[in-house]
Amino acid sequence: MSEIAMTVGEALRAAREGAGYSVAEISEITRIRKDVITDLESNIFTTSGGMAYARGHIRSIAKTIKADGDYLVQLLEETTGEVDRPMIDLLTENNATPVRRELPKVSYKTMASAAAGVIALLILVPSVSGLFTSSTHVAKKSVHASVSQSTSSDAVATVATKTSDVSITITGTAGKSWVGITDASGAQVFSGQIAQGVSQSFSDAQQLYVVIGNAGAVDVVANGKDLGTPGAIGEVAHLAFGPGSSSQG
Repeated sequence: MSEIAMTVGEALRAAREGAGYSVAEISEITRIRKDVITDLESNIFTTSGGMAYARGHIRSIAKTIKADGDYLVQLLEETTGEVDRPMIDLLTENNATPVRRELPKVSYKTMASAAAGVIALLILVPSVSGLFTSSTHVAKKSVHASVSQSTSSDAVATVATKTSDVSITITGTAGKSWVGITDASGAQVFSGQIAQGVSQSFSDAQQLYVVIGNAGAVDVVANGKDLGTPGAIGEVAHLAFGPGSSSQG
């Protein structure tokens, strides 16, 4: 007699009822909506916001009722036929990350023409400089001094700008969390899990976009300011940080 496979919804409901919890009690503890919990137990995952968030909700519920979260996620994958994929792919699939902009393509023909122009200019300059008198050399020294001062000022300005880069640190405080980070151009900076007790730091000159799949499990420090926990267990947080800002949404 063959064994009848159990779906993740059936297993989740059985584990909850076996632990003596109602849907309302689980919702109050995890801050996951009651209709989302009911849908998960009915193998409906659309109200969770996508498979990545469904996994996070199931693990949060499993932690509350002392169930095996890894086993329940395995049942989820067997039920849906979708295995775990990199977090950044799932966030992009659910429109949680900004669309990456295509970088302008540079023509090799244009580059070759520009290089030829520079070479011709380098050859021409020594010939032209021979036509000027010594007074011109004095003027050149003055111009050179001016340029040096300007370059020095620019260097100071560059250093000042560098100190205003955006920097964030994410620390796991209450279990694992799924984190995806992109920069201002939409390029991936980080995609993966941050476990409890682990800290990860990130920085960029312009902007960092952060999506946290289990917001109640981490603490965030942005530009030296401790923002604390950005949400509840099982909640998805969308954050954006610029130089000198603590959060922009």
